[in-house]
Amino acid sequence: MPSAKLIPVLALSLLTAPLASAYPITGDVVNCRSGPGTSYDVVKSYKLDADVSITCQAPGTDVKGDSVWDKTSDGCYVADYYVKTGSSTYVTTKCDGDDNGDGGDGGSSGGNLPGLTSTQSKHAKDIIAEAKSEDLGRQGCTAGIATAIVESNILIYANSGVPESLKYPHDAVGSDHDSVGIFQQRAMFYKDIAADMDAGKSAGQFFKKMKGISGWKSMDVGTLCQKVQGSAYPDRYAKQVSKAEKICKAGGL
Repeated sequence: MPSAKLIPVLALSLLTAPLASAYPITGDVVNCRSGPGTSYDVVKSYKLDADVSITCQAPGTDVKGDSVWDKTSDGCYVADYYVKTGSSTYVTTKCDGDDNGDGGDGGSSGGNLPGLTSTQSKHAKDIIAEAKSEDLGRQGCTAGIATAIVESNILIYANSGVPESLKYPHDAVGSDHDSVGIFQQRAMFYKDIAADMDAGKSAGQFFKKMKGISGWKSMDVGTLCQKVQGSAYPDRYAKQVSKAEKICKAGGL
């Protein structure tokens, strides 16, 4: 049974609410700016080894190959390159209002879906494609995307306790029971790691269980997600329905 909360090895929990997690600064003096980019004003600075709490993350100016910026509990943004999160990609939720974010420094989100990074968009498009192929409509798509947001922030998770999962492409590593992939599907139940670690195939597994639920086509989406997942945090899915609907609409459903 998947959990709505991950206990990662290389990245901390991807929560659907912006809860702060503390990480150490790796640079001697690192500026925290008013926005996610080097063109923004410096609000304050952090010294080496200072712990900063990250409330959300946003795309911005590329700093030595890392274009993620971390919004701290002080309300300013610091380049993720200088924060030891254990990952060069997102480890928590994307900041509200950064759907097309480039930090005001040029560039664009290209073909990204609303509010998602390129990696998240790729996975979301695979989920949407599976929903289309099964003719599940907006209802099925929204349930799949909302669940993916809650369970993994639409990132593919390997699991340190499931060695086979580490052999497949993944965005981060967790250690929540034997849960793997975007939907945090339990390896002991699904028994197909290759499918678990593939966005489209794992969506197929989610949809197969979803279609077995009586009345799924007209059921409240948040309730539907919970019936499929059996999460210890049942209220979290409903909070992501609106965002999921926008993503599905942009993806053609």
